[in-house]
Amino acid sequence: MLNGIAQAGDGTPPDDRQSILVALSNLSKLLGATEADTTFTTVAETAATLLRVERLVIFLKRDGEAVSVVGTSGAVDDASFALGARQAAEEALMETGPVMLTNVAAEKSVAARAFARSGVASALCVPLRVGRANVGAIVAASDTLRTFSSSDVELLHTVASQTALKAWRDAPESQTQDKAELIRLAQRKIQELSLINQVSGAVSSTLDLDRLLDIALEQSMLAVEADTGSLMLVHEETGRLEIAAARGLSQRTVQNTSQQIGTSVAGWVALHGESVLVSNAHTDSRFSMPFYRDDITSAASVPLKTKTEVIGVLNVNTTRPDHMFDERDLALLGTVANELASAIENARLYARVNRRTKQLDSLLSVSKTVTSTLNIDELMRRLTDEVTKLFALDACVLILLDDLSGRLRLGYGAGIKTRRRYAYYDLASPLAAQVVKTRSRLVIKDIRNPGKYVTEISEREGLRSAVCVPFKNAGKLVGIAVGFTRDVRVFRKSQREIMGPLGELAGVAIHNARVYRQKYKMAEILTQRLMPSTIPGIEGLDIGHKFMPVHEVGGDYYDFLKVGPDEVGIVMADVCGHDVEAAEYTSMGKHVIRAYAREHSSPARVLGNTNDLICEDTSAEVFISAFYGVIDLKNRKLRYANAGCERPIVYRPGEAKASRLESDGMLLGIQAQTSFGEREIDLKTGDIITLFTDGLTEAGVDKDRFGDDRVVSAIAESARFSAQEIADSISYSLSDFVRGQMADDVAIVVIKIV
Repeated sequence: MLNGIAQAGDGTPPDDRQSILVALSNLSKLLGATEADTTFTTVAETAATLLRVERLVIFLKRDGEAVSVVGTSGAVDDASFALGARQAAEEALMETGPVMLTNVAAEKSVAARAFARSGVASALCVPLRVGRANVGAIVAASDTLRTFSSSDVELLHTVASQTALKAWRDAPESQTQDKAELIRLAQRKIQELSLINQVSGAVSSTLDLDRLLDIALEQSMLAVEADTGSLMLVHEETGRLEIAAARGLSQRTVQNTSQQIGTSVAGWVALHGESVLVSNAHTDSRFSMPFYRDDITSAASVPLKTKTEVIGVLNVNTTRPDHMFDERDLALLGTVANELASAIENARLYARVNRRTKQLDSLLSVSKTVTSTLNIDELMRRLTDEVTKLFALDACVLILLDDLSGRLRLGYGAGIKTRRRYAYYDLASPLAAQVVKTRSRLVIKDIRNPGKYVTEISEREGLRSAVCVPFKNAGKLVGIAVGFTRDVRVFRKSQREIMGPLGELAGVAIHNARVYRQKYKMAEILTQRLMPSTIPGIEGLDIGHKFMPVHEVGGDYYDFLKVGPDEVGIVMADVCGHDVEAAEYTSMGKHVIRAYAREHSSPARVLGNTNDLICEDTSAEVFISAFYGVIDLKNRKLRYANAGCERPIVYRPGEAKASRLESDGMLLGIQAQTSFGEREIDLKTGDIITLFTDGLTEAGVDKDRFGDDRVVSAIAESARFSAQEIADSISYSLSDFVRGQMADDVAIVVIKIV
């Protein structure tokens, strides 16, 4: 039976408060149901386990005076121990309070000397009392030195009070003239213990604050037999008392009650941190609560206090004239309030952590969204969606500040029905202008009051509440999100807390998108200028070209340059990527190759020097595929070197098949001091040399690629025409093949020897 009451089943005494309360509650039930002969032994064993002592004895008074042993635990047969225990019990009965012997060896009492002879080091004794009557005592002895704490004393007192009730119930009728009253008091004590057990159980089983408050209020009202009650908490934002749980109050009262600290009974309790007992609600001037009812006759309010502040008030009321709350009720409610305050503090901490986690998740989502694009228009659309979701808006407008003039202009808008031009700007500009002045967020519960932000559009759309979030980059205002709801709304603390970080994220994203747009425009100009506007007229050569861009900014280019009296240089190159950086390095590559081509006639040396220069720029990770060839017009020869570019196709009419120009060499920019092989072929009249980037042969539909065969076929079909017509023929064939769905830029140069 002991294991079921005070132990966990493995002989381990319970450590936590909840387990102790459960053990005491079970003991209370046992005392009401078991015969005395076995009950007191079980009580002794349970108490010894809970207190972690080796020996424990329960004494009861017999015939009004003498004490006798009714229950024991441990080795208590030693005569010296029996003498010490009896002396301690009689001393406790005389003093009507606990007797504590922390170190029996240092004490001079009869009990201490007897204990010392039996091997006891420390002892604690408390009387068994029912009302004002002593009915016995419990003596707990430890074989090792220990200082019994106040919790130990309280625990033994609790066991003693329950044991005393059992003894009193079992006493002869002649000794129990006031038995009914004393039993009622003892039952009240047990009820208090049960209440604390219920509340403690709720505290340990849930972090749901609403459920916790509901259980605590219900059990408290049952314990003090209240008719109505409420649990009020200090709102974390407003600092006012609001009802968090209620019994016997109307829903309207619960929703509308908001008390300032210091007003009414509950407000006074919250201000001073002291309990209040109103014995006559009709004559007490403090009893002016918003939910006051004429039929309330008595009320009690106790504060819910943490270590640093009052966080709420527990209120109970009675409407029965014959039932008035007393100091015992107040003490009981105070015990519940102390237990509850700690739980509420933990639940609120959990809620804060949970709220912060959700905020971080929201910011992470926004961060992923705003960093996934550098297109300013797409960024505006995505930001509008994110802000709308974060604040549950019905309409949202993004306003941008012009970089130079600082004037407001529309970025993006969503959520209103009208299609009138400038409607979004007209709707948001009054609020945005205010944010420009203050440089801070703006939250308005109802734009109709005072009305200076009301517009024709807002009235037509039925918009009521508004929130404005400034977007800043390095402290500079770059934009404003203006949101609206069609209901009157108070934005939550968690929503307001996220406005600052959101504004910083969005501000940086807008700034980056603007910088990128400027660089993109410059890169677009560079890309357009990379391609030769006209093809030089060169005797002996017919040159055609075609550029098929997929992206406005890219890295494909070709070039023609005069490198000697009878020599022409031809470049075909492709910089990895299609962004601003690719365009910048394409421009650099073009001019570097041009510079080295004027110094050296060797294509391999030109590519080698270009590669070394690119590798010196350690800040960049850029790779360029390039073919550079020099046509010797006088001797009709082609010298060339290739750095990872597509090998040109040589088509000679009359021959069975076309061939590729053999070459080897890695991309420019990978490794400095790289050697590039140089080769040479003879040229004949009618030869067609086709240079191109990899976007041509790798273009495909599903898994089918355009490939070499289709390039050669297009050349062969138009070989009798001009070089430009051949280039056009290749581009037409490619367009037909991919059905207009190209994935990469394509550059084509056709050189026909004439």
